[in-house]
Amino acid sequence: MRKLLVVSQHRLSDEVVEALEARHWAISYAADLEDAQSADKQHRFLVGLALFSEKPDPREESELRKLVSSFPDIKWIAALAEEEINRQDVKRFIAEMLYDFHVFPLEAERMATVLGHAFGMANIERDLNKRSPQPQSKTPNRFGLIGDSDVMLALYRMLQRAAESDVSVLISGPTGTGKELAARAIHDHSSRSKGPYVAINCAAIPPSLLQSELFGHEKGSFTSANNRKSGYIQSAAGGTLFLDEIGDMPLESQATLLRFLEDKIVTPIGSTRGTHVDVRVIASTNVDLEQAIQERNFRSDLYYRLAFLTIQTPSLYRRDSDIELLANHFLEQVAAEAGMRNLKFSPEALAALRHYRWPGNVRELRSVVFQAALSCDDTLIQPEHLKISAGPIPVAEPTHHEPLERHPPAAPPPYVMGTLKSAREQSEKTNLEFALERNASNITRTAQDLGVSRMTLYRLMAKHGVARSAANR
Repeated sequence: MRKLLVVSQHRLSDEVVEALEARHWAISYAADLEDAQSADKQHRFLVGLALFSEKPDPREESELRKLVSSFPDIKWIAALAEEEINRQDVKRFIAEMLYDFHVFPLEAERMATVLGHAFGMANIERDLNKRSPQPQSKTPNRFGLIGDSDVMLALYRMLQRAAESDVSVLISGPTGTGKELAARAIHDHSSRSKGPYVAINCAAIPPSLLQSELFGHEKGSFTSANNRKSGYIQSAAGGTLFLDEIGDMPLESQATLLRFLEDKIVTPIGSTRGTHVDVRVIASTNVDLEQAIQERNFRSDLYYRLAFLTIQTPSLYRRDSDIELLANHFLEQVAAEAGMRNLKFSPEALAALRHYRWPGNVRELRSVVFQAALSCDDTLIQPEHLKISAGPIPVAEPTHHEPLERHPPAAPPPYVMGTLKSAREQSEKTNLEFALERNASNITRTAQDLGVSRMTLYRLMAKHGVARSAANR
């Protein structure tokens, strides 16, 4: 049977279902991204259908972008309102990221034919990857990033997809997870790799200077303008402009940036003539932009312009199988720079590294390894050499040669008699309470632990009546 993932709040019509079942499709439904992720873990879909409402809804467009970004190996077909298809940004997204699209009403036979073609192409690509002399297998170093955990392999696939397209990309993730490395990797592996790569820190430029820094100015356009100056955008022409920490950009500056993203026209201060600039924009943030939009700290229209493709760089605690690999890589670096030989970690030191939660992520790990190497007088780094701001890293408990647990294993959710729905809801509530307790009610860490956004976590807490102080009961 062919497996089809349908992401929708509604069911397909009987006519469409009959046409698909006649061609041996097994249909699975998911109401949202979270449901889709859960279903894909069980079935590993090759083809997906995103079915939205017949009236334009910007929220659904945003959900579609997240959906496609989260499943780079699925051939996606989307059904959208006709008014949406007429927008230039949506057209570009469809051309770059989707296998095909439909407008309402759906035609059963055409839908069945297109899904069949998508499934055939997906099978061909999968077969070629299996037979390739250089298969897409686990590798510790790709795109200049270190790691062979499942989350890193998923990140590599997203970076490859971003490099092969030319749309705007939004990279989000906690501090120290390699967002700038990911942006640079996209540029270096894209068709713009021979062009300039210009990075700016949006939070570091005062609003009063932003227009001059981005667009440049003419001589004499203001008091200190003694010479003509090109802005960052023109400097990146033909290449990539990386907007680091876009979530910290002041609102008044966001409007200035939005105007450029809409028409790609640069008009220096003091000039009356604009110039079209061909540049790709990649942005990064450690801020939850959806939450910032709700709090009116970030413009939704700017978000939609930036987030054609979204990429999440994972926290180090989500890729703990990479910690030893990263630590040894950093140790080789510092040993080579400092002329050290035969320096390595003791088993106890490696256990301590794996046990620690790493709030500063990879950046913190690198700093700890460098300091340990430089403070070690022997050839063996011990736990006491591993220092964080609060002192030595806590020593891991003896494991008797069993795999270390990052947290004490939570008790399994109790069995609940009743309907499957009530059992699922009770299990969801119980796991939510355990996660909050495990993370001391920290919303950001709890959301990351559960693999959901902060907004989704707040919605789940409200749904189950779980207070933020649940961990303190």
